[in-house]
Amino acid sequence: MSDVTPAGPGALTKRGFTSVGLASLVAAAAGFAVMLIAARTLEPARNADFLAFWSLLFAVFGILSGVQNETTRSVRSAYSGDPQGSQGARVLPIGLAVGASLGLLLAATSPWWSARALGGDHVVLVAAIALACLVFSGHVTVAGSLSGAGRWPVFAGLVSAEATARLVIVGIAALVGTSVAGLEVGAAAAAGTWLVFLLLSPSARAAALARADVPPAPFLRRIGHAMLAAASSAALVVGFPFLLRLTSTTPVYAASAPLILAISLTRAPLLIPLGAYQGVAITQFLTHRERGLAALRSVTLGVLALGAVGAGLAFLAGPWLMSALLGPDYQVDGILLAGLTFAAALLALLTLTGAAVLALDLHRAYSAGWISATATSVLLLLTPFPLEARAMASLAVGPLVGIAIHAAAVIRATRSDRQGALPS
Repeated sequence: MSDVTPAGPGALTKRGFTSVGLASLVAAAAGFAVMLIAARTLEPARNADFLAFWSLLFAVFGILSGVQNETTRSVRSAYSGDPQGSQGARVLPIGLAVGASLGLLLAATSPWWSARALGGDHVVLVAAIALACLVFSGHVTVAGSLSGAGRWPVFAGLVSAEATARLVIVGIAALVGTSVAGLEVGAAAAAGTWLVFLLLSPSARAAALARADVPPAPFLRRIGHAMLAAASSAALVVGFPFLLRLTSTTPVYAASAPLILAISLTRAPLLIPLGAYQGVAITQFLTHRERGLAALRSVTLGVLALGAVGAGLAFLAGPWLMSALLGPDYQVDGILLAGLTFAAALLALLTLTGAAVLALDLHRAYSAGWISATATSVLLLLTPFPLEARAMASLAVGPLVGIAIHAAAVIRATRSDRQGALPS
């Protein structure tokens, strides 16, 4: 069993739910502010470079979120009385080893992609991302352990502190007039915030000592499945601008900063809170797994309603807001903004169905849904259509494919559970 005491069955109180919500708002606001600082500080072509780095950095962080999701599930399962829990793996050393391995992989493969993707400062930026991999793997492991333990206020504090630190560092870099590379390195440096948190929080230190519900080898295998799915998730959720850069010519991408910011700004209001709430969702699905897809009904309707309302607002006010906040170089059509906003709602649903599948320990189905969604999106990006049309089709159709696969898996698992519960 872990060394952290859980907050109780379900582990989600009103205070915990509120604290995670506030943390997600802080993270969203900090992300918006960083993009605003970059847009106001850099000319559009250089801002496109920054957005490509930002996309790659958070795609890597998104891949590592697989460690957080599996740690949440595994630590929660250990608290639920799994007989292997007392011999389970220590989660932090394994999380750090995974982060170090990913960083080394990126560094080793960088000669084949970094110059095209990151520009003239690619050597420094690859080093920054590789080091951030190692450091951020500690963040996601501790965050996952806190989620599994039901320590939601501490988890919320960690999430909001990391996002705030990034905003402060990037803001200082912009004030001193650093180059685009300085802003990029500053964005990566905030990954170490959790180390300060360990010094200040006994709960965070205890979470760092938590154990999984299984020994190291099966824990690593499950992390592998979760990271494979998280890689696909990251490609769609935060790595999409990086995919655009790889599938577009240099002149086309250089002129794409308005579209990239439109994609980022229309999806952040839904997807950043969902990122913070994934641990909540996993623990809730574990607690109510017998309900199957019914547990998703109300939140599905809520997300779709928010998407529809958001699309309407984006159509009416989006073009004006883009120009007012970012300047006259960032003009985007209202219809495109509306479509991107509703596509973000579909991606939010894919994130939720993925959390449900992972909570049911269906790691292969979890991976299959995300990989299929990403493959569909990439194929649509390779079609010979204008950039806006390719982006819109890719962002809308890919998530629908993944949602269908996840939903089918939940239905099969729920049916099997009910049949197993029937008397013979």
